[in-house]
Amino acid sequence: MNPLTVTRAAALALCCALAPAGHAADRFPSQPIRLIVPYAPGGASDVVARLLASTPGGGLGDRIIVENRAGGASVAGTSIVATAQPNGYTLGVVDSAFPINATLLGSKLPYDTRQDFRAVILAATSPIVLSVNKDVPAHSVADLVALAKAHPGRLNFSSAGNGTALHLAGEQFNMVTGAGLVHVPYRGGAPSVMAVVAGETQVNFSAPSTVLPHIQSGRLRALAVTGPHRLASVPDVPTFAEAGLPTVAGVISYGVIAPKGVPDDVVRTLAAGFDARLKAPDAARHIADLGFEVAGGSADDYAKFLDHEIDTAREIIRKAHITTGD
Repeated sequence: MNPLTVTRAAALALCCALAPAGHAADRFPSQPIRLIVPYAPGGASDVVARLLASTPGGGLGDRIIVENRAGGASVAGTSIVATAQPNGYTLGVVDSAFPINATLLGSKLPYDTRQDFRAVILAATSPIVLSVNKDVPAHSVADLVALAKAHPGRLNFSSAGNGTALHLAGEQFNMVTGAGLVHVPYRGGAPSVMAVVAGETQVNFSAPSTVLPHIQSGRLRALAVTGPHRLASVPDVPTFAEAGLPTVAGVISYGVIAPKGVPDDVVRTLAAGFDARLKAPDAARHIADLGFEVAGGSADDYAKFLDHEIDTAREIIRKAHITTGD
């Protein structure tokens, strides 16, 4: 063999031997990443996913593809994530239905919510607004509770649907206050708000983006918001904590999950990359315009958040006897 060829081969072998053990992982991502959205295009989860995909930076390249796989109250698309190869290239964007379904659907789920996934990052959250029809004689949370107790079973609250985060917020309010508001589910947030505007129901729990135009027009009156601080758009409306009910604390959440078995270093890369994208000025401004708040943080942060959300949802669902048939 040519001596020069031998020398080159030896040099190549030496370089390979000295290459860092984590070199392959350092190249992640080396192919497109799929973000599975378990809903039709246009919803909040879809908007969050497309924002994560289109915002540059974070070391995740420019090949993040959003795929909408709607069906089964988000279960169909989430199942794709559960059974994907655990290499970090197939992820899911989930909302509050993910921790709620762990109890609401239970054994009907084709996956185990706690065991079959890895948390990647909590992308954004949205507070929940308690509002009443303008003709309801309640100008505070205390007024509403007193009114409900004085007229048992006469006050209804509407939500975006049975078993949603908004329904659970109302039931948590009932559990904490003993108000006894009667739940009336609607097919979506907008119809549930219009029901209160029209006087079909008296009380509503909704996302700010859906209800704020009616509050600002005077057709609805906001009494409180969940979350740690007041909304800038309605600064006179107290938080539930300020109203004396700190345990009424549910939020609507949007996060990224991966299949179980994705290596720790890949999860850390994904979390850091998405965190950087979420905190880019344009992305943060877009999220704020939607009525959401940027969350971000680490995978461990989101894992702890999900554990808390699953436990809280389980308690509310069981105590309020919520089923999919309600």
